[in-house]
Amino acid sequence: WNDPQRGIRGELKGHTLVTHMEEEFREQGLALSFAWEPSPTNRGPFLALGHTMGVTTAGSMDALLNPTVLEGVDDASSGGQQFEAQLAYGFSAFSDRLTLTPGVAVALSPTGSTYGLVWSLAPYAPQPGETAPWELSLEGEQQDTGSSASHPEHSLSLRFSLLF
Repeated sequence: WNDPQRGIRGELKGHTLVTHMEEEFREQGLALSFAWEPSPTNRGPFLALGHTMGVTTAGSMDALLNPTVLEGVDDASSGGQQFEAQLAYGFSAFSDRLTLTPGVAVALSPTGSTYGLVWSLAPYAPQPGETAPWELSLEGEQQDTGSSASHPEHSLSLRFSLLF
């Protein structure tokens, strides 16, 4: 479902894979997602929510069913359950030439959680669907496996992307 005038998009995707009839081996998966981006530019609010259930693999169709915000949370022991959320807001910066976008992200599963903060800087893209030619982002992430024996892992990354 897509309503471009309101900036709302929702999807429901599912799959069943039967690979061996004698042993009745089956894999099933379901993915729900919702996104809200009322402004077609890179300014203003952005919200994305997703929930995946069941088994997913790295295959072509299954990769489409896993709208992961943050990686590394889900494993086979969680039954494929994962909830993802991302919230960001693009602000005018440097005399309205650039867009500064702070954001937060969270991914939760029965076996752990991941939390992230992102600050990105890109040229202002005033046209709908226009992609900024470059982007600079600083991303911090904390990943907790939920085990009392392990400590949370922290990471900090600086990324620069350039379209050509």
